[in-house]
Amino acid sequence: MKLSESHGEEEEEDAEDDDEDDEGDEAEEAGEENDRPYNLRQRKTVQRYEAPPIVFVQLRYNYLQLFHFFNRCLPMNLTAEDLASGVLRDRVKVGASLADVDPMNLDNSVKFDSVGGLSNHIQSLKEMVVFPLLYPEIFEKFKIQPPRGCLFYGPPGTGKTLVARALANECSQGDRKVSFFMRKGADCLSKWVGESERQLRLLFDQAYLMRPSIIFFDEIDGLAPVRSSRQDQIHSSIVSTLLALMDGLDSRGEIVVIGATNRLDSIDPALRRPGRFDREFLFSLPDKKARKHILEIHTRDWNPKLAEPFVDELAEKCVGYCGADIKALCTEAALVALRRRYPQIYGSSVKLKLDVTSIVLGPGDFSKAMRTIVPASQRALAPPGRALSPTLRPLLAISYSLVLKSLLRVFPHAQCTDRDNTHGGDNHLLEEDFYSDDDNEDSSASIYEVQPAASPKSHLSSSAIHRPFLHFSSSALQQPTAYRPRLLLAGAPGSGQSSHLAPALLHHLDKLPVHRLDLPTLYSVSAKTPEESCAQVFREARRSMPSVVYMPHISEWWDTVSDTVKSTFLTLLQDVPSFSPVLILATAETYYSKLSDEVRSIFQRTYGEVVSLSPPGEEEKRNFFSDLLLVQAARPPPRLRNTEVLPVAEAPGPRVLSAEEQRRLAEQEENTLRELRLFLRDVTKRLATDKRFNIFSKPVDIEEVSDYLEVIRQPMDLSTVMTKIDTYKYLTVKDFLLDIDLICSNALEYNPDKDPGDKVIRHRACSLKDTAHAIFAAELDPEFDRMCEEIKEARRKRGTNLFLTHCSKIETWKNLQRKIRRRPSWGRGIIRKKKIYKKGTEEEEEEPEAEVEAAGPSDSCLTQDEESSCDTTGPQPNGHHPHLPSTEEESSNEPPVAAPAAPPNASEAGEPTPKEEESTAKEAILAMVVKKSEGYSVEQLERLYSLLSQCIYQHRREYDKTQLLEVSKAVILAINLSTILPIS
Repeated sequence: MKLSESHGEEEEEDAEDDDEDDEGDEAEEAGEENDRPYNLRQRKTVQRYEAPPIVFVQLRYNYLQLFHFFNRCLPMNLTAEDLASGVLRDRVKVGASLADVDPMNLDNSVKFDSVGGLSNHIQSLKEMVVFPLLYPEIFEKFKIQPPRGCLFYGPPGTGKTLVARALANECSQGDRKVSFFMRKGADCLSKWVGESERQLRLLFDQAYLMRPSIIFFDEIDGLAPVRSSRQDQIHSSIVSTLLALMDGLDSRGEIVVIGATNRLDSIDPALRRPGRFDREFLFSLPDKKARKHILEIHTRDWNPKLAEPFVDELAEKCVGYCGADIKALCTEAALVALRRRYPQIYGSSVKLKLDVTSIVLGPGDFSKAMRTIVPASQRALAPPGRALSPTLRPLLAISYSLVLKSLLRVFPHAQCTDRDNTHGGDNHLLEEDFYSDDDNEDSSASIYEVQPAASPKSHLSSSAIHRPFLHFSSSALQQPTAYRPRLLLAGAPGSGQSSHLAPALLHHLDKLPVHRLDLPTLYSVSAKTPEESCAQVFREARRSMPSVVYMPHISEWWDTVSDTVKSTFLTLLQDVPSFSPVLILATAETYYSKLSDEVRSIFQRTYGEVVSLSPPGEEEKRNFFSDLLLVQAARPPPRLRNTEVLPVAEAPGPRVLSAEEQRRLAEQEENTLRELRLFLRDVTKRLATDKRFNIFSKPVDIEEVSDYLEVIRQPMDLSTVMTKIDTYKYLTVKDFLLDIDLICSNALEYNPDKDPGDKVIRHRACSLKDTAHAIFAAELDPEFDRMCEEIKEARRKRGTNLFLTHCSKIETWKNLQRKIRRRPSWGRGIIRKKKIYKKGTEEEEEEPEAEVEAAGPSDSCLTQDEESSCDTTGPQPNGHHPHLPSTEEESSNEPPVAAPAAPPNASEAGEPTPKEEESTAKEAILAMVVKKSEGYSVEQLERLYSLLSQCIYQHRREYDKTQLLEVSKAVILAINLSTILPIS
């Protein structure tokens, strides 16, 4: 062992000796190189100036990076100025950044008044956030904690994120602001183990330091899914961390957590309990009143505003539209109006001059937009309810009113829905609190051991003591009561009970959830048995009461399903509590007497649960066909529009900045140019202090060189360059280098390459140019140079003085004031005599001047008009004349020219029928239709209506309606039992 150790030490000593020998050899080689004569090309002029700029740029980068990291921790609705005062300044001391996302720019214009149809949700949010700040004594009295968590769930586009934005803006007002943090989906997730949990913990720590605060998790199902054995352990750990942070051993304090999702079943069940998410808000599809409110919000800035009856009708048509769909409808209607008013802009590649005030929306624009847009809720499954068609309303108006009256009698909860839609029931949560029930207060027993002083009654009757405390829950005055509400629409086949009347009733009940129970519902899911599907429908109906179970074609349904499904259905129907508001709405394509005994036992005629429909009468059929035969058939063919030729619009100028934006932009540009001037002074100082360039540091002495100005037209030197730097003449490095190149070119031009002294000057001039370019190439940041170029270009486009700064503005204004100021004539000793004119002469001399002054503007305007007309009379880029009348002017003054025009001669198209004879013929055809359709059902009348509509469509381009009348009469006479079979 000792021998090996000694041998190892000897090897180390030999290695050290070898290193010393190598170092000595390198020193000798360096000495040999230093002994060589000095070479001018080996001189490195930039090396001594390299360190300071690198340190400066690095320090600036570190500062910007730290500032960027600090901004990541700020809430969305608070700025750095808001955090610089108050208690927030002391709390903001977090040493780590949050999730790796930049703060979002929040739209400050979205407030609670921008949200329609969600008044109950807004009031609940006020109880959670606003009231604890305004009325803390209420919660202190009862020693309770306000709700600190809520969950938004519902279909996409129903306003979940919009309510969160409005809440953030509402909480940003006033003296005490609420911090708002937002995380979208899986923003907190990371690929590193434990980093996601750390991000969540830091988020809650930051919210606690800046309390009161709100944390909004958008699409929380991506962050906290259901935990299971098949799931990754990482997600389970994240969910566990979130559960502990929301309600663990540590107090959460004044932190409100809001989650939003459209997949409620995908969230871990542990989150859905009081203490974490105390409340759950369902964002369902808006009803008619909510849709009207949303339409008014999106169109309140339109000029002119939409009429209230039209908005009411449009809201009734938009069944199944969510808030996002209604917003898209308004946008699409505006685009349709633009396409109708100016169709020529779609064929032009240049911008044309438009009159925006002439674009006015009409009912047809909204109708086309509704045909274009497919609501989000109807892309997968169409809703069961729809409004009664305007075409069929004259035919089924009496039947619909009868069915609706029976519905309100059997199911009184429909009255509440109707009252909310007509009288604005958005504030239903507060409406009941404005009324008091004196009988309840008088007869109810006290729930306190000692009667409180604030109680209105100090003595209780003996009868009130023996009554239960919660007896008012079954009072008929508090809520409508119905015993097993059921309604059956029966009648002859094709009477419209399943195709029109039942969907119209469901449209009237659009505020209630509808569960369809028909044959496709039972057998469409192969993984379930029909019994399971039937039980699922009743389970969902009882969970979301009041609700509707819709059973179309119940006679076919009952004859098709098995006995097991029938028994299951009857059992589930009996299991529903007697006074539960679950309506069973069914339709039968047969008479009530022909139904089976089990079905008739479900719907009792004696209790008004059966509505028997009869065929339409003669008056209904006359109203149904009168619009088609008397109005639509008489309309002239569509005329070709004469679209106006639009001139090419002028190129848009730069966007006009506001005063605040101009001030900020000027400050930013001045800061950048100040750094440029500092850098240019440093470079100029280096060049001027270099002994080689002393000859260029001052201007050339004219006394010594008298012919210098004759040869050099633009002298330049380093002192002049420094003066131009001080007077803000350099906006870019390129301008500075041009003057350096000018110094070099002047020296080369005046000093020819003949005399040795001139050659030295020429060499030094070229060296000055190369040194300056080398310094900028080594030390100048290209990004900074690009910023200076952009500032110069922006000032040129704005039309401002390129070299005008804040200081020069003040000096120029003072000089301008000094120049404008003039001494009066009497101050200079000049006294002029007053000229006296004769009255007649004065008037004669003054009148021409007045005429010239009065005629001056008009003459100038006329001249401008003539010049402009002369300029624009030539052919335009699109090849048309610019002075053609517009379409709107023609339509407002006189009817537009029809194209193609009616034939003038009788030999070409025949003699036209007089209006009296044509009207008489139409009346005769209408009477024939009414008589021929005696006993027809609704479906048969619809088929006849379709045949007549096809005839009108085929002859829509004819001015002479004689042939149309003959074809319509032939169609009516050709109807027999084989085409349309009447009811016997």
